[in-house]
Amino acid sequence: MTGLPERVAADRPRDTPNLWAGPLFFLLLLAVPVAGLIFSNTQTETLRFFGLDWSAPLWLILLATFVAGIVLSRLFGWIWRTFRRRRERIKAELGVSAS
Repeated sequence: MTGLPERVAADRPRDTPNLWAGPLFFLLLLAVPVAGLIFSNTQTETLRFFGLDWSAPLWLILLATFVAGIVLSRLFGWIWRTFRRRRERIKAELGVSAS
């Protein structure tokens, strides 16, 4: 006796696929060009924005720009969905009260 329940055979292959293989492949597919971008842009640049000067490696400036774009995109998407749901709720309430 192997200690396994009778309905599960020890030599039976697992039915679940490797769900981590696809995301890992795409992560590696993105990581290689990003690493090339980082290692090719190591010189220090000065960013002047509204009278402020910020000196940093170019890859860090590019990364900050990328992250700011993602954050702003998520924020504006959340605001848009909130207004749209509110507008739909008001339309539904007016439709019910008018009947």
